[in-house]
Amino acid sequence: MNLLEAWVHTSGGAALGWTLAHSLWEGALVAMVLAGALAVLRSSRARYAAGCLAMLAMLAGFFLTFQHVLAEQRIQGGVGQGFAIRSAPPGLGDGSIVTKVPARFRAVEYLPWLAPFWIAGVLFFQLRGVASWLAARRLGRRGVCAATAFWQGRTERLAARLRLSRGVTLLESCMAEVPVVIGYVRPMILMPVGLMTGLPAGQIESILLHELAHIRRHDYLVNLLQIVVEGLVFYHPAVWWISGVIRAERENCCDDLVVATQ
Repeated sequence: MNLLEAWVHTSGGAALGWTLAHSLWEGALVAMVLAGALAVLRSSRARYAAGCLAMLAMLAGFFLTFQHVLAEQRIQGGVGQGFAIRSAPPGLGDGSIVTKVPARFRAVEYLPWLAPFWIAGVLFFQLRGVASWLAARRLGRRGVCAATAFWQGRTERLAARLRLSRGVTLLESCMAEVPVVIGYVRPMILMPVGLMTGLPAGQIESILLHELAHIRRHDYLVNLLQIVVEGLVFYHPAVWWISGVIRAERENCCDDLVVATQ
């Protein structure tokens, strides 16, 4: 406990606490700007780009604020040194008014204690992300079988139509409940067992085009960025709203690409 308390009262711990406090209004401001942009933009691609820029703005704002506050803490030479309460000016008599002020500044003393709670939350969400990644890898290895040669060939032709340079493997999965793309270097499309025999060929092609569009647009990388930012700013409702906007508009972008390709 003494070690933790000593770290909390370092300039880094204080800077992190102040950064977390400032990120509340910064994230709210970013969300307001995005809401205004969404009210004007109609294109799914533009709305998606606006959401991604908002996510990057929250990430950049967090680190820039930390860097700025850390520099100020080091200049001041310690935690709370720049917030010390001075003696009462001559015009205030015995200083009875100033004695009521310290309660207002107690937040300065406790704010650095947000840092260890934030670190614990970041570890939790990053471990959850690793667990999701492991589950996805397991999903692509267990309970899968190769699709028929007809649909594998059809998938290759659809990929060529979208100008995909990477090969895409089409598998049927008894564990997947919906069509899903797994992997980036060697992407795989998992289709629930029975789906390809229970739907008309035209609908299956539309589904395949939609999943191929995710690969074509490198949505896997953007999703990784979302997981990182969600883990860092997990305490802010704005980051979850922005992430929801990105995911919704991502699907709309893929649907638009399917319509344009057919």
